[in-house]
Amino acid sequence: MENNEKKLLLEAKHLVKEFPIGGTKKNPQVVHAVSDVNLEIYEGETLALVGESGCGKSTLGRVLIRLLEPTSGEVYFDGQNIVGMKESQFAPLRRQMQIIFQDPYASLNPRMSVKEIIAEPLTTYGLKDKKKLEARIKELMKEVGIPQEFYNRYPHQFSGGQRQRIGIARAIALNPKLIICDEPVSALDVSIQSQVLNLLKDLQEQYQLTYLFISHDLSVVKFIADRVCVMFLGSVCEIGETEELYAHPLHPYTKFLLNAIPKADPKLRAEEKELLTGEIPSPVNPPAGCRFHTRCPYAKEICCNEVPTCRVVGDRKVFCHFPME
Repeated sequence: MENNEKKLLLEAKHLVKEFPIGGTKKNPQVVHAVSDVNLEIYEGETLALVGESGCGKSTLGRVLIRLLEPTSGEVYFDGQNIVGMKESQFAPLRRQMQIIFQDPYASLNPRMSVKEIIAEPLTTYGLKDKKKLEARIKELMKEVGIPQEFYNRYPHQFSGGQRQRIGIARAIALNPKLIICDEPVSALDVSIQSQVLNLLKDLQEQYQLTYLFISHDLSVVKFIADRVCVMFLGSVCEIGETEELYAHPLHPYTKFLLNAIPKADPKLRAEEKELLTGEIPSPVNPPAGCRFHTRCPYAKEICCNEVPTCRVVGDRKVFCHFPME
């Protein structure tokens, strides 16, 4: 399905998020976590956000659903600009956006039982009838694969994978349109990861969900994502359809990320692959021009001075002065 046929669910325009970290009044220091990001998410798709640790993926995810307020820029959800919207106006939209957190051990309150954890969003938005509430909680537990007899158990009595399933049940309880999946499987065993990913896919079909899937694991992304957005140091490098992007990366950083995926075939491992060298620049004072130029073997003088504009190549967007063929 082409994107122009799909309905645009969320759009970010020139989104910036900076965190002050001291300095002086004349010269305040900030972490440039998200810098001038433009992004579209279409209904029913899974858009993956990938990049190294500390590149601003999770911050961007939280800013998009207003868990963090942006420093500047706009976010349109279902056509409405939610930045600066009054809380009373935003409340009905808030239930349309949910998040699944990375750490299933930290994201569940240890003093609440499973039924209380899953009931919380339902009671917050007005489901008070006890029988209906209990039926809905049990239905959600069944959908995510948690036995109903564990209704009164506490988080410490579950494994990591089961806890993440409880987190997923809580996220889908209000039938949201958009779910931010913030590295939902990175804390789980590999054998459990695929079960949770399959569950997310099944729920997406059942509820017509839209996912923003944040991950640094490119093999997981290849399995679940329709489109991929590659980030480096708070800026977007490249956005495109998953298959296309994996087969023909246009941005040098995307190519290096893909080169770093371990190969299962021993014969292929012997091939010499170019890998990234050097340190990631500091997000407190990022380099001028293209943020990647200090690590890019193809950088020319223009890369050090001018921020690359967006080039459209087919269905792809790439932010590079010299995209790869």
